[in-house]
Amino acid sequence: MEKYKKSLKKNKLKITPKRVAIINYFLKNDKYFTPFDIWKYMKNNFKKIGLPTVYRNLAYFEKIGILTKIEGEENRFYYGICKEEKNIHHHHIVCISCHKVDDFGICNFEEIKNDIEKKTGFIITEHQFFLKGLCKNCKRR
Repeated sequence: MEKYKKSLKKNKLKITPKRVAIINYFLKNDKYFTPFDIWKYMKNNFKKIGLPTVYRNLAYFEKIGILTKIEGEENRFYYGICKEEKNIHHHHIVCISCHKVDDFGICNFEEIKNDIEKKTGFIITEHQFFLKGLCKNCKRR
C-alpha cells in the first residue's frame, strides 16, 4: 500500500479514505472489476459516494499507473491493480475464468517494430497489449 500512497503524493493527489479503500479492494481481491463493481463495494463502506466519484478516481489511478484499464467482454472496461511502477515497461495478463490480473515484463516488440512501420507507413510511438488465458489455479480445476 505504501508505494501506492507515494504515487498519490507524487502526483499531487490527496490520500483520502475513499482512495485508500479502492486501492485496498484491488489489492485484497487481485482481480479486475468494473467501475460499477467498485461503486457497489464502496456504497457498503461509505455513506456518500457517487458513481462519478468512482469513475474519476479510477481514471486518476489509471493515469498515474496504479490501475490498468482492460477492455473485456462486450467491449466493457475493467480495472485491475498494476503491481509494476508506471515507468517500468510491462504488460498485463488476465484470467478469463477468475479475472485475476498479473504483470509481466517480457516484451520483444522492438524486434518487430521496424517491420510494422515499413509495412504500414506509421511511426510507432508507443504500444500496449494484454494477454488473456487461464491462471495456474483455474487451469488445475
